[in-house]
Amino acid sequence: MQTIAEWLASIGLAEYAQRFAENYIDPSVLPDLTDQDLKDLGIPLGHRKKMLRAIVELQGGKRRSNPRRKTMPSDVILR
Repeated sequence: MQTIAEWLASIGLAEYAQRFAENYIDPSVLPDLTDQDLKDLGIPLGHRKKMLRAIVELQGGKRRSNPRRKTMPSDVILR
């Protein structure tokens, strides 16, 4: 895999490379990042959403289960 800086540049968000480096975020950590994690890093909502979509794409379109993630009303399927 490419470096975090290269990945961020490839999705047009190279300005966050230093922030990721300062927080020791490497490619092995990406699948574990949550919206709250990115928010805690000071990343604005639109860029957080773009990053989270790009992370899912890195995983082949599959979102990993995250035990810290709370179920949201939008996650519930009504039958």
